[in-house]
Amino acid sequence: MIGDFDTELTKHIFESFVAQAQICLHINVPYGKIAHHVVEAQFKAFARALRDACTPDPRVTGVPSTKGVL
Repeated sequence: MIGDFDTELTKHIFESFVAQAQICLHINVPYGKIAHHVVEAQFKAFARALRDACTPDPRVTGVPSTKGVL
C-alpha cells in the first residue's frame, strides 16, 4: 500500500488504459524492492513517454505521410 493506494492495482490501471486507448505499452521493471519507488517510477516513465508521444515534432512540417514515397 502507498497511503490508500493498493500497489497491486498498478498493473490493472495500465492494462485498462492500454485497452481503452488501443495502444501498445511495455513496462519493464528490472529491479527495485520498495513498491513505492517501483510504482512511482512506472507512472513517471509512463507520463513522460505519453507526453513525448503526444507532442508534435517541430522538425516535421505538414502531415506525416509516406504516400507516394514507398
